[in-house]
Amino acid sequence: MRDDESRLHEVRRHRKENFETHGDARQLVPGRSWAAWARALGHLLPPLDVADIGCGDGYLTLELARWARTVYGIDRSDQVLERARSLASRRQAANVEWRMGDLARLPLQDGSVDVALLSQSLHHATDPEEALSEAVRILRPGGRLLVLDLREHDQQWVRARFGDQRLGFADVALERLLRGSGLRNVRVQVGAKHAGDPFTVLIASGTKPGQDSHSGLEHR
Repeated sequence: MRDDESRLHEVRRHRKENFETHGDARQLVPGRSWAAWARALGHLLPPLDVADIGCGDGYLTLELARWARTVYGIDRSDQVLERARSLASRRQAANVEWRMGDLARLPLQDGSVDVALLSQSLHHATDPEEALSEAVRILRPGGRLLVLDLREHDQQWVRARFGDQRLGFADVALERLLRGSGLRNVRVQVGAKHAGDPFTVLIASGTKPGQDSHSGLEHR
């Protein structure tokens, strides 16, 4: 029953894109959604080269493509990448390159991208330290690593259902991992948390030392 409740919370979370109104009808404004707000923030960013590591079916990859110069969607499953290519074709996304590769061996050269994204993929890594090291390797000096992953939880069913290697990460442990990979300005914070939902999303970021004039990012 507990596992079923967890799955139900996930389904509800996926369906719930609009802002929480807390019962206040005055907050029901057409077009007021998290998706629209996230896309608006993309307008503030310079053209960047991004790697979506563990991209899956490519939904987030194509969101990144709305503002990025180039996006590399990387996944180890050829079947998954075929679905991603099909979706990109339907949406006429011309600035995405799909590549097959593992978290521990990314198919990109050193210093290829400005942003490396690991969204709900780090807990699939057999060796998270190695995966983060690879992500940092492909970053240009001054580039940023962005991680969205689950806080440590006790939902064992995700191992069989999704192949999770780890049941999330403790906040301090995730921060330690990013610092251990050589990143600076590391931050870890809660990205999403709802009452009754066993899954809390953590957002972590860090900057690769140095500055690259090609990245469009400046860090101190």
